[in-house]
Amino acid sequence: MNKTIQELIKNNPDLADYISTIKNENIAIKKEIVNLEKQNESLRFTLSKMNKSVFGTKSEKTKQKEVEHIEDFNEAEANKNLNAVEPTIEKVIKVRKTKTFREEQFKNLEVEKTVYDLTEGEKVCDFCGSKMVEIGSTTRETIKVLRKAIKVMEKSITYKCPHCGAFKKNMPKNLPITNGIADSSLLAQVIVDKTANGLPLYRQSQDYKSIGLSLSRQTLSNWMMKSADLLEIIYKHMKKILISSDIIHADETTVQVLRETGKKASQKSYMWVYVSSVMYKQICLYEYQSSRHGTNAQQFLSGFKGYLNVDGYKGYNQVENVTLVQCTSHLRRKFNDVYVLLPKEQQENSNTATAMSYCNRIYSLDNTSKELSVAVRHEFKQEKIKPLMQEFDQWLKEKEKTCADASGYGKAIKYASFHLPKVMNYLEDGRLEIDNNRAERAVKPFVIGRKNWLFSNTPEGAESSAILYSIVQTCLLNQINPYSYLTEVLDILANKNVNELNLDSIMPFTEEIIKKHKMS
Repeated sequence: MNKTIQELIKNNPDLADYISTIKNENIAIKKEIVNLEKQNESLRFTLSKMNKSVFGTKSEKTKQKEVEHIEDFNEAEANKNLNAVEPTIEKVIKVRKTKTFREEQFKNLEVEKTVYDLTEGEKVCDFCGSKMVEIGSTTRETIKVLRKAIKVMEKSITYKCPHCGAFKKNMPKNLPITNGIADSSLLAQVIVDKTANGLPLYRQSQDYKSIGLSLSRQTLSNWMMKSADLLEIIYKHMKKILISSDIIHADETTVQVLRETGKKASQKSYMWVYVSSVMYKQICLYEYQSSRHGTNAQQFLSGFKGYLNVDGYKGYNQVENVTLVQCTSHLRRKFNDVYVLLPKEQQENSNTATAMSYCNRIYSLDNTSKELSVAVRHEFKQEKIKPLMQEFDQWLKEKEKTCADASGYGKAIKYASFHLPKVMNYLEDGRLEIDNNRAERAVKPFVIGRKNWLFSNTPEGAESSAILYSIVQTCLLNQINPYSYLTEVLDILANKNVNELNLDSIMPFTEEIIKKHKMS
């Protein structure tokens, strides 16, 4: 039968052409089906991810029975230290604190005392007329907050010598804004409310109205911009110190600027953030730019040499003289996004679970090493973490050969395989961190604030915000009160010539400043 059909086709050219056309169309249809299946899988993954983002938990923590990083059977031998001092009774048994939580919490508050006593006439018994004697008292503690504005009258008295006619008077200090009405404490409050507390200026304006101050949004905006001009010298000096280090964390996020030349109001601009390593002075700097081009990071970091800890954004490749240390957290997140969308019965034995296990074990080892000295930590990374990362790298390369490009799992595999070599640069130095969470944490306050104030009017306003955010977040990074710090430093900058300033002494990360303004 087969032979008959072949002869029939051979003797009928039109039939042969028709069959060939049908075969080609069939091949094309099969390819189209494969492509549509890939697109369908990709869209389903995207939809599931969006549903998870909107309705699911935001935590990336995974439940694990145990993380494999220590030999369990040999645990006693592995953790022994026969020279360790035996614990005392006080350490074993929790001793009740003498101070209550309330006493500890409010120990730094100013105390206002009110005594409710009887008058001398009332200290007589209503029944027999005898004089009453004190037998005890009860005390109640409450908290009172005073929210008020104070009008300060400053009078400068002039004196004249009756003999020679010479004049003398003691002049008041300069205000931060020339011919202004706001002292440094009010300016500091406006700045901190906007940058640390996420309170938009229009809401601040309404709030001040409730205590008798008519301060328009425009006035508050002018105060912030003029304060930023004054504080720019602090910002520039912090940048100089940051660039002189050899480890920096970087990230970026969007910001909307309404009136920007050559751009529509709906187009995105960017706030870049640069954070020092935990090993150096704690500095956090923001910089406004109209785009996400890598040249922005290149220009800001001009003169910097060392390790740049970042996410997978390719724009950072343009920064010269640096070794990029990419973020393990981003790599893990790609797999977590896929893992949480899998049916429960498929999660445990999936390739995604294996990838997550590698990431979790790497993180666990890194946590173990954090208390070690820099030199010992570097050795630990080489001996314990590097082999595991190399094993993970080999596993990724094997899985990459068979994974579907369009699937969420396939994208996670390819992302991890491509970026892991730069993630492994973290092994080169004991000071380097495993992820870029320092920069991500620094971005978060700006993102939270952005949800409240939504946009900046002009690039100048965005640049002023960058300076103010930088100083306030650097204060918080050093655990000092940004309000009291700004009150002092604005006063100093208003009353000292630039050439007289010792900038190092008024940085928010100097030892004296930290002691003076430490948050209670």
